[in-house]
Amino acid sequence: MAVKHSADDVAVKIDASNRKIRLLWPNNQSAEFHYVWLRHHARCPEGLPNDTSIKIDLIPDDPASLVINRCSIKGECLEIEWGDQELKTLHPIPALASMQYGRDSRQDRKPVPIFWPQDNNHPIPCYPYADLHDPASLLQIGLSIRDFGIVRIKDVPIHPGTVADVAQCFGVVHRNNYGEVFDVKSDAHMALGSNTGKYLGPHTDESYRHAAPGITCFHCLKASTDGGGASILVDGFHAAERLRTHAPALFDTLTTVPIFFQRRALPEEDMQSHRRIISLDIDGDVEGIRFTDRTLPPQDLPDDVVEVTYQAIKAFWNIVNDDELKVIYPMVSGDLHIFDNQRVLHGRTEFNPAKGERHLQQCSVNRDEFQNTIRTLAARLNHPAQAQTMAGGALG
Repeated sequence: MAVKHSADDVAVKIDASNRKIRLLWPNNQSAEFHYVWLRHHARCPEGLPNDTSIKIDLIPDDPASLVINRCSIKGECLEIEWGDQELKTLHPIPALASMQYGRDSRQDRKPVPIFWPQDNNHPIPCYPYADLHDPASLLQIGLSIRDFGIVRIKDVPIHPGTVADVAQCFGVVHRNNYGEVFDVKSDAHMALGSNTGKYLGPHTDESYRHAAPGITCFHCLKASTDGGGASILVDGFHAAERLRTHAPALFDTLTTVPIFFQRRALPEEDMQSHRRIISLDIDGDVEGIRFTDRTLPPQDLPDDVVEVTYQAIKAFWNIVNDDELKVIYPMVSGDLHIFDNQRVLHGRTEFNPAKGERHLQQCSVNRDEFQNTIRTLAARLNHPAQAQTMAGGALG
């Protein structure tokens, strides 16, 4: 819980043995700051308003060498007299209150992901296309992607390339060896499983890349007509937590052992990555999923983890393929999914391409671009989301 942003009646204590300063308010709220953190803060008291000057020149090579001779409250600031360089620094109390750190503070700033499905209710937030053109509604769509991992946009014009226009609402469209916009249809790039009519199990796209696609858009231009080709969606965070609950040792394996992913389609492609299937943040919360069984070759692992790693991979595969976690429904022409490819696994039921072409277009926006858009839009609208953090993704 953040303390109030005022220096009224605040007390200050030095904890020399732990090299910390503690601020105490009359309402029993308090905040602790390490000496070395305060030295850094002296150069950037409001965070990092710019990147044009040195920020760490006051930090010593050994933080344990820092000594504070005295400190006191002067107006709205904490004044510190250091034991070296005859240095004095001023720290605005409101800034310290807003920048306090530690697990509790991080949890306060961290949105809680909403797992789905729950109670057999349709879990996918749905918005009309027109909402993309209203800043407040666009922010709400972005926050739904942040919290659920996915949204469904209805009645999007079925013109080729529209998917890129939608993606650009959230950042610059990412370009890779497939281009910016990629066609998913049964008569193109048949070497890719997505362009056949075969069943595709839940997966994240392009796990074989060092940085897998971030926020992905799928736009349905033409739906299959044989009753097949329905979208399969799975909340990867929900699946990971289920594994943590039922098989914690296997969960730990997937968070610590890098897995080899590869797409090899010579002469143009031989892409590889060694990354963890489940990525955790500093507090142990799941922040990213990377899982594509079709690009998972035999693993080269230390002898003592070979069997347990394969056991963990299969256990996670079983969970993401459990019907209880699947949301299945047909996309219709004009539907557009925007989803976090480093959280949401997607697939497709089988269909018969001979009975009618199924045509989607996809593109992606990098996670940092998306998150920048949400934070700056929230700041413009004075929304609390501007101070919140977002999951880092599957780069572990």
